[in-house]
Amino acid sequence: MRDQLKGMQTRLREIAAAFLERPDALCFIGWEMTPDEKETRPFFARKPRQVKRLVWNEMCHPNPASYLPGLRGSEGMIGVAVKGCDARALRELIRANQIERKNLFVLGIPCAGLVDPNTGAIASRCSECQYPVDLDYDETLGPMETPDLTVERSAPDLDAMSLQQRRAFWKQELDKCIRCDACRKICYGCYCPECIFEMSDPKWATNRGDLADKIFYHAVRAYHLAGRCVGCDECARACPMGVRLDLLNRSLRDHAKEMFSFDGAGITDEKPLLRTFSTEDPDPFFGGDK
Repeated sequence: MRDQLKGMQTRLREIAAAFLERPDALCFIGWEMTPDEKETRPFFARKPRQVKRLVWNEMCHPNPASYLPGLRGSEGMIGVAVKGCDARALRELIRANQIERKNLFVLGIPCAGLVDPNTGAIASRCSECQYPVDLDYDETLGPMETPDLTVERSAPDLDAMSLQQRRAFWKQELDKCIRCDACRKICYGCYCPECIFEMSDPKWATNRGDLADKIFYHAVRAYHLAGRCVGCDECARACPMGVRLDLLNRSLRDHAKEMFSFDGAGITDEKPLLRTFSTEDPDPFFGGDK
């Protein structure tokens, strides 16, 4: 496995260097090792000589696609390396007109599962991995096939709880939040030019640490991501307090599947849940006649 990853890393650097030789190339987004060599972080290579810093290994958790909305409107082609969950986010960004496919060079990287740095085992996020195998990749480092991974998720059974128990669980969980916004800043789906939580007129929320504000903040984010969350769990990984945001997002995903038969953001070309409306909707439409 190590030799295979090393070979893929070598090929990644070769492809990135060739791309950056193009006169229209702006940058290539991938991963580099952190100074302590324990994790990886996003890296923007802008010159061919910089590709030696690019890596590919079992610790490449960050999603390079999440940085594409910030480059919207830039002149030049943008190269980006994506693993399976990143590719799902990329498809959603293109579909939401956050980036134009014609301005991208997409390198697909087969991923056999990431490693949890705390346990050394396969990361729980990989338990439900699904690749968008039909994504329009420019090049791949091998077949983009979903790996057959069985990973146990350490999580309470929320569906088995009563309403009161779930309320108590989430109050305790969300009260850990220190409103650092790490979850919002790392999420590919938080690309609004102006977030409502940063608006001053009108001011929707304060930066006070009371529980009501914390619940409001996370509830708005979770519903905003309903039908768009790709299950990368970067929000939970970035949280310094260990808030189980992965459970919150996955719970909404499961309910979306149950209520609207919508499953798998970024897997197919099916329209996102919150961007569709059916005249056959059984609920009344209070905006007027259907």
